[in-house]
Amino acid sequence: MKHSYGLTLIELMVTLAVFAIVTVLAFPGFKLYQQNSNRVSQINSMVASFNLARSEAVKRNLPVVVCASADQASCTGANNWTTGWISFVDSNSNGVLDGGEPLIYAHGRLSGANLILGDVDNNGTDRIIFRANGTSNTAATFMRCDDRFNTDTLPNAHARAIILTASGRTRLSRDGNDTGNIQENAAGIDLDCSVPPT
Repeated sequence: MKHSYGLTLIELMVTLAVFAIVTVLAFPGFKLYQQNSNRVSQINSMVASFNLARSEAVKRNLPVVVCASADQASCTGANNWTTGWISFVDSNSNGVLDGGEPLIYAHGRLSGANLILGDVDNNGTDRIIFRANGTSNTAATFMRCDDRFNTDTLPNAHARAIILTASGRTRLSRDGNDTGNIQENAAGIDLDCSVPPT
């Protein structure tokens, strides 16, 4: 008698049902992993941009500007960094990318739903200028929030911030006062995604 090898229809249906159940159970965890990975990547990109601009300012002994940019060719003049940003050598110190001034870095639009990325300090800056000595023209806190703010039971627990000091150094926000896993800005105040950058 000849034996055939393979799966019967019932075995195949059971296998597909188990696969479907595992996929449905794993998907929310995968989405959370993807959101967290996206957040880390975007924060790291901005920190790297600031660090590169600062080192270029010192190396070239000229001011370097990092500004919000929608077209990756000019500054937008608005405190909306989700559209992207650029950094360039500002040879004539006018804060504008002119012909002949080298573009150091361009970062495109950030991906993700309902993103907020902007300076949440009182100055609401659209640009940072690193001087030749490595200091910046202003201190700023760049907060990043995503769509979990609208759906999560702890809406601000996923907010993160880059804190830029007047000395030109950056650091990441942290939960220093242990208030429900919500990180703080430079002044020790909890990050709040319901107060978007202005």
